[in-house]
Amino acid sequence: MRAITFHIATAKWFLCKALGRFRRSVYWGRLSTVRLCDIPEQPLPADDWVRVRPRLGGICASDIGHILLSNPPDVFTKALAVEPMVLGHENVSVVVERGSGAQNVPEGLRVNVDPMIACAARGLEACPSCREGQFCACWNAGRQDPRLGVSVGHSGVVGGSWADSFVAHRSQLIPVPEGLSDEQAVFVDPLSCSVHTVLRHPPSETDRDVLVVGCGIIGLGVIEFLRAWGFKGRLLATAAHRFQKNLALHLGADEVWDRSDLQERDLIRRVADLYGLAAIRGRYGKPIVLGGVDLVYDAIGNRNSVEDALRVVRPQGTVMIVGMGHPRWVDWDPIPHKQLTVLGSHGRGLETWKGERMHTYRVVHDLMAAGRFPAAKFLTHTFPLEDYATAFDVLTHKGRHAAVHAAFRVSS
Repeated sequence: MRAITFHIATAKWFLCKALGRFRRSVYWGRLSTVRLCDIPEQPLPADDWVRVRPRLGGICASDIGHILLSNPPDVFTKALAVEPMVLGHENVSVVVERGSGAQNVPEGLRVNVDPMIACAARGLEACPSCREGQFCACWNAGRQDPRLGVSVGHSGVVGGSWADSFVAHRSQLIPVPEGLSDEQAVFVDPLSCSVHTVLRHPPSETDRDVLVVGCGIIGLGVIEFLRAWGFKGRLLATAAHRFQKNLALHLGADEVWDRSDLQERDLIRRVADLYGLAAIRGRYGKPIVLGGVDLVYDAIGNRNSVEDALRVVRPQGTVMIVGMGHPRWVDWDPIPHKQLTVLGSHGRGLETWKGERMHTYRVVHDLMAAGRFPAAKFLTHTFPLEDYATAFDVLTHKGRHAAVHAAFRVSS
């Protein structure tokens, strides 16, 4: 079967890092380890697993981060991935094969596959996180056949959605409602990250002003869901590109600053102006405000975004970090000085929504059925697997192509 694979090769890593500064295509060209190749289908790991055929495989920013070698070699998640990997975890798929312990799963069922391989998939008793429905914080991600990796898209044994098929445990399958198109369903995973983040820490009654840092698909999803959730306060955001700014305003943000705006006047000074505060600056480093927004959702998570978030949130405010941009050398002193609460959010799980306990995917299905999360505005590009080089070029030049999000069209 066809599959886009990736692994780290030390010599090629250094070569691509050296040449990639001058030409991005080096990262997916002949010198790289990214390949579209024919590989055998993965066998079902146990009788309660199934094989699925992706219809659309979303292209996540974390996948692009792998390809661009932007993750440091010692990053936390490297220990949980198993190379060589078949890439891709966002998906809308169809069940094509069932083990003897998964015969209650109808063949031909259209599903979103939760990529996390948690306790149930490993045949283990639920850990404390899994008992709470927080599968992405599973205590057993590296146990009981560690070859499985941490999730779909991070192991060759399980495979990924950038391939003709991959395998999944029956507990990972969430049926897609009939009324949703494939183009909507492929967004369920990244938008679940947005919903899960807000539901882990929604604005309180005293949180009047919220800032969303970054208007990629997760940041846009946070903006849309905050309004769907019922937040009536002032909603601010930062965006890299003008088209992201316009979409964020359309989804309900009150004010959005893009890269051009922030070159004229940086985020910290703009927030200071909003509140009539002085931006305090020492001899070195960024300024800081002792006031500011009540709650920040950081959908980027790199050094600059984390430091900006800590500096513009008010004393005793909250910063939610959802983006995993591997920040290094961050000045963490605003946390004790301002007595801040800093929380993290990853992936999806079980939520309380409309008085029921349900998977985050089902929350997003419900919102999509109600007209939220417009796929027509989010899915701007689709590509066949064979055209992966064009896909990566487009997504590493989003401003040039007005690319919000993209997916591989694997089958129909």
